[in-house]
Amino acid sequence: MVQFFSASLSFFATLLLLTSASAQKVCVVKNSRTDDSITITQAFNDCKSGGTVSFPKNSKYNIKSLIKVTGLKNVNIDFAGTIVLPPFDPKYKGGSAYLEISGDNVHLSGGGTIIGNGQSWQDNTAPIVLRTTTTNSVFSNFKILNAPRGHIALTGCNNVVFENINLNTRSTNGNFARNTDAWGASHSKNIVFRNSELTVGDDCTAISTTVSNLTVTGVKCFEGHGYSIGSLGRGTQPDFVNNVRFINNECHSCQNGIRIKTVPGGKGAVSDIRFQDIKLFDTENPIAITTHYFCQQNKNCGNTQSLTISNVVIDKITGTTSKKDLPVMSIDCSKNGLCKDFSVTNVNIKKNPTTKKNVCNFLVGSDKIPLCKQ
Repeated sequence: MVQFFSASLSFFATLLLLTSASAQKVCVVKNSRTDDSITITQAFNDCKSGGTVSFPKNSKYNIKSLIKVTGLKNVNIDFAGTIVLPPFDPKYKGGSAYLEISGDNVHLSGGGTIIGNGQSWQDNTAPIVLRTTTTNSVFSNFKILNAPRGHIALTGCNNVVFENINLNTRSTNGNFARNTDAWGASHSKNIVFRNSELTVGDDCTAISTTVSNLTVTGVKCFEGHGYSIGSLGRGTQPDFVNNVRFINNECHSCQNGIRIKTVPGGKGAVSDIRFQDIKLFDTENPIAITTHYFCQQNKNCGNTQSLTISNVVIDKITGTTSKKDLPVMSIDCSKNGLCKDFSVTNVNIKKNPTTKKNVCNFLVGSDKIPLCKQ
């Protein structure tokens, strides 16, 4: 972990040099009379080989097309303005992202805001708000409000930091804010997500396939579905997640606290996972690990083999359960899978009088974990 933060500091120094070298070229995003996606894309293309793309303070951009910028190299994004996403329109369904950024040495900051117009999308399939495929990059100090779907997705990233982010999506009517994951990662390594505040209607984190050396720290999540790994095992190829750390985070009024979820029949492995110093307040499922995810939709899933889950540390988890009577800890593994090498210590969650007994199904070594017997 120390090595990774040292590496992060080294590329911060590189970014400082980059900022100085590229300061001479500034590409200010102008307003278009028809669709500001056009002028945003043009500004990125003009500065894609080095420079600063500027969204000035108090500027406002209404986009009517999905934006995809690739091949960025040594680019600063001074995002101080506001981007407004379009309201519901079927033409956007199935799109990858409203804003997709790819490149190396990209630095986005500035205190800007993306407004998602999400309410009309609650029962539809919208694109992700921001998707990035970057290396040696930093994304910091911006907001996403009222997202139509997932807020941020990392795909194919290496050595990337997200920090000081504010995400806030609540439903304003009877519909849930469906599929509004805060921050997700797949096919990525050497990632840090830190010092951010999230209010969402789905997972606070969604760590998916082929992820390694990832740290989530200093994050506060409200009303979400917890700090999640998965779901994994849905596809035909094996899924692997290893060396993931959740350290010093909070979850307030969340459906789940800390969570690993894999589906029956899936292949692959989840290993070297640490949940430590996590505070949970009014949480329905404080600790939830299962290889039977989606079993409610598949009555025949039974104990079909799923991914191996091993070397999991759960330490210093404190807080309170909600008024529901679900167990403080539910580790529900299949008898044909393999859940092993779990360490569960210093868990202090205040129960309700009706809280059910903890579950440790087919967990190797459960007899040595006192919480399994409570």
